[in-house]
Amino acid sequence: MYDKNYFWMREIDSNKNIGYRVFSKKHLLMLLVVVLFTFFITLIYIHANAETQSMIRKVTALTLMVSEAIKLLVIYLNHGDALNYIPIEICSFGAYCIVVDAFNPNITFIRVMLLVLFLPAAIMALIYPTTDALPVWNFFTLHQFLFHGLIIAYVTMRFVFREISIDYGDVWKSIFTILCIACIVYIIDRLTNRNYMFLTGDENNSMLKRLTTISGGGVKYTLLLVLFCIFMIHVFYFVFKCIEILLF
Repeated sequence: MYDKNYFWMREIDSNKNIGYRVFSKKHLLMLLVVVLFTFFITLIYIHANAETQSMIRKVTALTLMVSEAIKLLVIYLNHGDALNYIPIEICSFGAYCIVVDAFNPNITFIRVMLLVLFLPAAIMALIYPTTDALPVWNFFTLHQFLFHGLIIAYVTMRFVFREISIDYGDVWKSIFTILCIACIVYIIDRLTNRNYMFLTGDENNSMLKRLTTISGGGVKYTLLLVLFCIFMIHVFYFVFKCIEILLF
């Protein structure tokens, strides 16, 4: 039976028996909701006028920021370690890029970075969620799917409406930017003994565990993670470039 106290429970306090489990029916249903939301918001966006499109972009960006602020407030009120939830994770930077893009859409390489880096990262965050030890009806579960779902919807609607033109030079600008960010975050991880952006450990993430197994952990894990991300950025560049050529 569901306990209302579970709604505010954090991963650290959860019992494994109450989680929704990866690829369970509940998990797949939540993924379906994200897919349907993305489909309908994209449909609305491509048929809207320029003013409405601008409003959709800005509302999405502001919702992402407000949701992160509410999350930190919930952590604080529950006497949790708010420093563990500072928004400097990979998809947090994706949200910041969405804010920049929504209010200043002239920086083209940011949109490419959203497409080849942050869209795949958001998808992976929902396919391999970090909240699977919690119930579906839990604040942190709902926040994870709302937050990453909005990133997916935003980038998808921009790409489908042909507002993202993929240039290979912009791909390397994206790689350079994320490497600079990763270097700063890695230093923070070392100084604070934390693991933002999964740079020092896999945190039991089923996908990243494979990198730990291959590398043996430590600095080798970090280097392998960086190389893996660069490789995947190129994979998604070619995927989306093919889509752009074939469909657009």
